[in-house]
Amino acid sequence: MNQRIDLHLHSTNSDGTFTPREVVRRAEAAGLSVISLTDHDSTGGVAEAQEEGALLGVEVIPGTELSARNDGADVHILGYFIDPEHPDLISWLDTFRQARLQRAERIVKKLNDMGLRVPLEQVLARAGPGAIGRPHIADVMVEEGLVLSVDEAFHRYLGYSKPAYVGKYSQSPSGAIQVIRAAGGLACLAHPGLYRRDDLIPGMVSAGLDGIEVRHTKHNASQVARYSNIAAEHNLLCTGGSDCHGDGRGDPIIGTVDVPVSYVEAMRERLENRSM
Repeated sequence: MNQRIDLHLHSTNSDGTFTPREVVRRAEAAGLSVISLTDHDSTGGVAEAQEEGALLGVEVIPGTELSARNDGADVHILGYFIDPEHPDLISWLDTFRQARLQRAERIVKKLNDMGLRVPLEQVLARAGPGAIGRPHIADVMVEEGLVLSVDEAFHRYLGYSKPAYVGKYSQSPSGAIQVIRAAGGLACLAHPGLYRRDDLIPGMVSAGLDGIEVRHTKHNASQVARYSNIAAEHNLLCTGGSDCHGDGRGDPIIGTVDVPVSYVEAMRERLENRSM
């Protein structure tokens, strides 16, 4: 029986709707044997997910998805097999957590100035212990009857160039790569097909990039082939996952992307060789 894996999943510790435990339960129900919890700018759910994974027989690779920006483009760097308690990583995450809060405050003020009642306290409660983001604000807008859906909130108010949009704090991809590697992890470029900036990849390779997310929900067959070839050209690892954010963020697509278990085996081998 082939093992099934999903290396890109989000929980309530960032902008997902499933708790870390529920992510693991859903993974087990979907027949997955290995997953990685990769919350945005957070590792807060890793311990809980691993605890549940130990009970259910699902391996949970400690992960995260760090925000970065390069040449005007938002770029996300996935970190795998990280030490969630590494001081450099904790410092990075604390900085981003504070910046996310300040951004949310500015967005809410813009909405309130437009006459749209969005209580900041309600947004904070919605985010809970996780890294606060625009989806939490959109959820509250739906709850308050200001829009009919999260998609409408982004389309009318929160999306890029919309009236309540506020740019987010960012660091360079090279900085994200360095902090992931300092924490003992592998740094992989998330969903490159969404950026359409393949010209940025060589610079990230020079900065120590370990891999590319080849298989993703929004990558078509030609993109899978393209990024597999780019990975081979630069001696990069391949990774992949559903990027599931739970219910209310589109369909709960956990486990729907075909990711070969050989991807994880290659990751382990790379880490082993690095430590020799």
